[in-house]
Amino acid sequence: MEQDTRTISSPYGKFTRGENGLIYFYKIDDLYIDKQTAEKFVEIINQLDRARTPKVIVIQGRRVEYSFEAQRILLASGIFAKIAYVIETSAQYLTAEVLQDIAKTFRSSTEVRIFSHIEEAEAWGLES
Repeated sequence: MEQDTRTISSPYGKFTRGENGLIYFYKIDDLYIDKQTAEKFVEIINQLDRARTPKVIVIQGRRVEYSFEAQRILLASGIFAKIAYVIETSAQYLTAEVLQDIAKTFRSSTEVRIFSHIEEAEAWGLES
C-alpha cells in the first residue's frame, strides 16, 4: 500500500487519499448528484486509488440529493469496496440510510455503513 497523501479539489468538495489508504470525500452543501456528477466522482476517486477497489469515507454535506441513476452508478457498479457515510444531522442520516437500502436492493458488492464519528468509519474502513 502506498503511503502518500494526495488531495483533489473539485466543485463537489474535496477528495483526499489518506496515508492509511482510505479516500475521504468532504462534500459541499447544497449538492445535487446526477449521473454526470456520479461519473465524475468515480473518475476522481480512481485518480486517487488506481491499484485496487477503493474504500471511501464520505463526510456528508447538508442538503445533498442523489438521482436514481447516480445511486445506481455509485452503488451497483462494484467500483468501491466500502463506503462509509459520516453524518451529523437526521436529514443526513435519512439520505445515507436510503443509499444503504438501495445498495441492498441492488445486491451491491459495495458495503455501505453509516457512522456518527469519523474514527468509527475509519476503523470499519480499515477492516479486511
